[in-house]
Amino acid sequence: MKKINTVFITSSYRSGGALFTKMLNVNNKIKVSSGTVNFFRYYFKKYDSIKKKTNYQSLINQFCIRSKYRFGINLDYNEIISQVKKNIFNYSDIYKLVCSKIFKNKKFSIAGEHAGNEWRNISNYLKIFPNGKVIILLRDPRDIICSFKKSTIAKKNDYLISIFNYVDLINYTYALKKKYNKKIHIVKFNELKKNSSTTIKEVCKFLEIKYNHKMINEKYFKGIDDKKWDQSKVFSFSGKLKKQNVGRWKSIIAMEDLFLCELIAKKQMKMMGLERSNRTFNKKVINKGFSKIISSNLLTESFLKWVSTKKGNDKFPLDPTNPKNYDMKDFKDPKIYKIKYKKLTK
Repeated sequence: MKKINTVFITSSYRSGGALFTKMLNVNNKIKVSSGTVNFFRYYFKKYDSIKKKTNYQSLINQFCIRSKYRFGINLDYNEIISQVKKNIFNYSDIYKLVCSKIFKNKKFSIAGEHAGNEWRNISNYLKIFPNGKVIILLRDPRDIICSFKKSTIAKKNDYLISIFNYVDLINYTYALKKKYNKKIHIVKFNELKKNSSTTIKEVCKFLEIKYNHKMINEKYFKGIDDKKWDQSKVFSFSGKLKKQNVGRWKSIIAMEDLFLCELIAKKQMKMMGLERSNRTFNKKVINKGFSKIISSNLLTESFLKWVSTKKGNDKFPLDPTNPKNYDMKDFKDPKIYKIKYKKLTK
């Protein structure tokens, strides 16, 4: 296996991960997927001891099945297994292998992934890759709420878990930045959109690759198939709000959601340099906000934890590893995937 450096990218929901990775993929030195591998969610420490034949075979088998039936990526299981047999593999080798295998173009020296809600695994990543690099994407939590509310298949008010996720993300981000300063780079979504050239140049410097001006031109953005990226699939909104993704919340956020966000994430918004709306919330709005909190166990438990500890969490509104919770319209072959995945997890 050729020498490949690695990068790990994470963020909260709807924070520009798909856009950011497609910008990076314009550069032939790096190839990064978004939501395709999810190494820590599906593979890391799920198959110990990884050097045991039946374990690494099961891991690669699941990887090939997920790639084929969820994303339409056909991989040669036997060819990958032969590579494993030729090497003494550990989790760092497996990470590089699965991150690099899904790309059609193989001429890169850096491989990695963007995985949502995985900031708590940054330390694990840096343990298996002491020289690895991490990029954390941050976005205004009010814009996240609006976008996630529109896109999630979670029922009722559980989209508000994104507020508690944001609290957790910011707390972890700045604590880890102090500990691993030179290994972690922060990218703010608003800066990526408003000052694309400067932001991507800083990212390239961090990754030690040469900046290419095509990386900020959307007609060159590439998917994992090395083809032009179809952005239409990632937009939650249409019409005039389609590309108005910085400060969108100002015209569409529900007042009770704004109240909850600026109450719970007040400290973290300040840490990120975001100004509060300075809106005055009346009793009706406040009561409506708390009614949403007590509408589900997920939100109630998260809120009570925040009240007592001022900490958030990395919980999902739905279990992301359970195929029953997948939005099947995005699958290449949803019925077969469910059957195959059920057999895998027995």
